[in-house]
Amino acid sequence: MNDIAPDDISWMPSRTAKYLCRQTERLVKGGSLTPDACQRIYSFCGVRPGTGQWRTFLIPVLFSLGLLSLVTGALFFVAWNWADMPKITKFALTELLIVALAAVVWWRWYHRAARSALLAVGLSFGALFALYGQVYQTGADSWELFRAWLCVLLPLALIGRQNSLWFCSWLVANLGFQLYYSTLSLSFVDILSFDIFVHLPTAVLCSYLAALALCLIFREVLALRAIKHHPESWLASRWFSRLMAGFLLLLLTCIVAGNMSGWGRDTPLTLITGFWLITLLAGYYLYRYRYPDLCMLTLGTASLTATGCVLIMQLFDNSYDVGDLFLIGCLMALWVAGNGALLLHWRRKLYERAPVDVAPAELTALTEKLLQHGLLNQTQIQEIQQHDHSSHLPWYLRLALSIGGWVAAMIILLLLALILYMSDLLNDPDATTVIIPSLLLAAIAGGLLRTQGAGKHHIGLAWAIAATCGLCVGVFMLVEPDGETFILVSSLCALPVLAVMAMVMPDRTYRFMAITVMTLLLILSGHSLTSLYLPPVSGLCAISALVACVMIFWLWIVRNQLNLQTGPFAEGVHPLIHGIPAGLILLCFLGINAEFISDIFWYTPQFSTLQLGLGGGIAAGLTFSALYQRVVEKTHLSLFTLPAAILCGAAAVYAPGMGLGLWLLLMARYQGSQGSLLVSGGFLMLYVSGWYYFLGVTLLHKSLLLLVSGLVLLVLTWVVKKFLPAHSGGAYENQ
Repeated sequence: MNDIAPDDISWMPSRTAKYLCRQTERLVKGGSLTPDACQRIYSFCGVRPGTGQWRTFLIPVLFSLGLLSLVTGALFFVAWNWADMPKITKFALTELLIVALAAVVWWRWYHRAARSALLAVGLSFGALFALYGQVYQTGADSWELFRAWLCVLLPLALIGRQNSLWFCSWLVANLGFQLYYSTLSLSFVDILSFDIFVHLPTAVLCSYLAALALCLIFREVLALRAIKHHPESWLASRWFSRLMAGFLLLLLTCIVAGNMSGWGRDTPLTLITGFWLITLLAGYYLYRYRYPDLCMLTLGTASLTATGCVLIMQLFDNSYDVGDLFLIGCLMALWVAGNGALLLHWRRKLYERAPVDVAPAELTALTEKLLQHGLLNQTQIQEIQQHDHSSHLPWYLRLALSIGGWVAAMIILLLLALILYMSDLLNDPDATTVIIPSLLLAAIAGGLLRTQGAGKHHIGLAWAIAATCGLCVGVFMLVEPDGETFILVSSLCALPVLAVMAMVMPDRTYRFMAITVMTLLLILSGHSLTSLYLPPVSGLCAISALVACVMIFWLWIVRNQLNLQTGPFAEGVHPLIHGIPAGLILLCFLGINAEFISDIFWYTPQFSTLQLGLGGGIAAGLTFSALYQRVVEKTHLSLFTLPAAILCGAAAVYAPGMGLGLWLLLMARYQGSQGSLLVSGGFLMLYVSGWYYFLGVTLLHKSLLLLVSGLVLLVLTWVVKKFLPAHSGGAYENQ
């Protein structure tokens, strides 16, 4: 039984395998399946990687990370010594990098590594063009750089046939257009401002939107054709189409909201408002009836919700009467809740009792394989099949409903403040004035979260968030700290409130958010305590020990998650597994953005100490946990985790986010979660971008760390390929 494994080992498990394993966890909670049997199912489906799965995963990941680390380290080194470097040296470094990457593409054309190298070649040409414009000062505008870059990316995208290169081409084309017609917008973040559209002629803006729509239609035609005839093709991937649709709707929503509010242009763009309505109607018909796609419907509903909220506010423009404000809040809350209920209704109608994005035929085939190998019996399979999967929501729908929950929570707090104001309770406010209504909100939230139905759960989530904010403010008002202890006292006031609410509110999303904030505030309060009452060295050791304890606790939960599913705290396992690293991620960003945080809190703590303590704690926690697993538990996986923990810990000492990000990539494969893999990769890229501006480490040391890390990762790629054996044998093809 232990020798059962997939024939063809994918680098990540399929959605069907991951979904079925998630259903077996429910059997473990119910007592109809043992944790050991569930572990064997995880291994059979490829969710828990064996030797072959680790090899298939590590080779492309280590190779890609090594290349990116070398490229980034070279850029950091050039930036450190830029002023003193001769022109010929600057060009030689950039061009040698392109030649080396091109050699990798030619050498490994049919290998996965060639795709990563080809993408790096396209990005490196952008650096070369920027270098040329900076060195020779040709007087060319910025948009000409992007035009030249686009002329290189398009042939590479045609040759490479991968979505990442087409995405870069699409991105560069949009940036070039924005820079050509406006000097105000330099990034996609600035597109959120309505002012960018003021400077575009109406005809140009309409043509731009029409071009975006045509690109989306062309990409969708290719994707739908590929899904029908060649579902394994790169064109069948849906993420690029959804991203293009989201960007188009973002632009249209901003323009329509500007038309309604009167911001920006003197004359409203009525034609574009009509185009927005046609886009929503066409998208509704296409993705509701012809080619069902819940993600596209979610994007359209989000646009409709935002525009509707602007319209509601404009109905009571320049009205500051309490009654009007109360009516605005009620209407906006009802509008947000109504659109959320509509999304949940579409989820039930489109997929009925079936899971989203999981092929029923593949799910049936996999359950039959499990039955043949004795991993599940007929009763357990029937229990899985009879389960109502409509409560399972895809990540984009959960994200949209969570954002809507936060918006609704702020509206609830506004309505509560208006009620207290009309009752004259805000004339001399005290803690009781805030705590008692917040407890009432918490009681309502608890009742809603304990009822059946996803809609009631997300309404209850909004009430729970509002109650938590109110209780934290009320407890904080009891203390009224001075400026020096602001962070310490506010953190200590919020921790017990969050802990109690996380235990009382039976909602996984709420518990995830609560544990994330608790992890953040626990380490922040510990840092404040040590900086106020301990010498610098002792304080650094104390904060490192605290972070190490958090890491050890998190890794213990990850290792024993299936056994914990049978205990009384089963509902808290997944929020802890995802909430603790989320809090650590926020702390890593906080450490390299100390000035921004200090401006928010009007307080200047020694965040450099937090950065050092965080890095030392992550390194100590990883190493201690891996040693315990090797010496005490003596598991087979410890042969792999111990060197990985040492390498990630060494990186964390100098850059906590890098060490944590590398470890999170490994944890994403251990959990078999593609979503966690994307989040971890995105976190690494964002952290390195922000780390460039962190003044606690010189650019020379940063570049040396990245260059050494890149070389180590490439050597590890060779070691894994040479000495880690590929898997053979088995019965299930995990495709």
